[in-house]
Amino acid sequence: MSYKYCPHCYNEVLDITHYHGEELDVCRRCAGAWFERGELNGLIAEVNQQPDHEGFEQILGERLGRTELRCPSCDDVHLHNFRLLHDYDVEVDICPECDGVWVDHDEMDKVEHSPRIRQALDDLNKKVSVKSWLFQAVSRFPVEYNVKPHRLPLVTWFLLLANTVIFLAYAFDIDTQLWLFDHFASRPLDLAAGDEWWTPLTATFLHGDFLHLLGNMYFLYIVGDNLEDVLGRFRFLLLYLLCGIGASLVSVAMNWNSPVMSVGASGAVAALFGMYLIWFRFASLTFMFLVYQKKLSPLWYFAIWLLLDNVFAMIVDGRGVDYWAHIGGFAVGVGVGLLLKDFVHRRNPMVRFLSEESVGIRR
Repeated sequence: MSYKYCPHCYNEVLDITHYHGEELDVCRRCAGAWFERGELNGLIAEVNQQPDHEGFEQILGERLGRTELRCPSCDDVHLHNFRLLHDYDVEVDICPECDGVWVDHDEMDKVEHSPRIRQALDDLNKKVSVKSWLFQAVSRFPVEYNVKPHRLPLVTWFLLLANTVIFLAYAFDIDTQLWLFDHFASRPLDLAAGDEWWTPLTATFLHGDFLHLLGNMYFLYIVGDNLEDVLGRFRFLLLYLLCGIGASLVSVAMNWNSPVMSVGASGAVAALFGMYLIWFRFASLTFMFLVYQKKLSPLWYFAIWLLLDNVFAMIVDGRGVDYWAHIGGFAVGVGVGLLLKDFVHRRNPMVRFLSEESVGIRR
């Protein structure tokens, strides 16, 4: 009986085991795995439920060169090192003689999910187009490049609908608007006196005019679906409402005893920005520099938004916009994002894979 030896541990004999219906050889010391020709394709097809999987050889990245590792199946043949995918700095070792593949233990889950990772990278690395340029040139709103959610964003749609219906209920009747704002807008003076304690929540569903509503709903639309997908519907709704309250309370604290009322979902949406920044660093949002459209990372996009549209604008002219709700909401969102980052990564392996430094994002 011929034995196969681990290319890393040398004298360690590989043990035969079964994994997802495929037979493979595993090193008990380093937990790396050796796949004979075709076995890795069978495993990838099984894990991804893709019986017609084209084969990982078709999506391999560039060859990096010959290694000092020796093939477990061939005599005195060195393995060659390849990137698993283009734009993805994860490597596998392949025998040029028998086409066997060695996968290190810490790379196994990435290799298993390589078709989904490749599809995600294709979506993330799309170039800006004439269509996206025209949209942003006319609307002044960014275009998002991110992975597609796996579930319908029903809560996001509900929030969009609820905010819109509530706005339309008073948009054409000034008396109704004044009554609603008087009873449900957040006013620091009233809260400081212990009155109208419910308004930090209800104010997040009121908007001053159509453009105010449109801006908030657009940003809720582009970031809400991914956040709802990774959190789950109930958690997303709960965090949206709590962050809206938190943003309102920051505004109240920074404008203590002010008689000026505050309305809008901006604080809650700004909190979503903070969570999005922490969990989707691999996404891109377009920014228009005069007529030049450029994809930016969430870090750069929200830094520009925070500094120019809020801090600088508040210093120059702080009237008419509740900047502290934006800043407070964003800070709350970043805090929640950091607190729940490990939970989100455990629950969503693809988000974890794409958040690693090994991912190459073209912007």
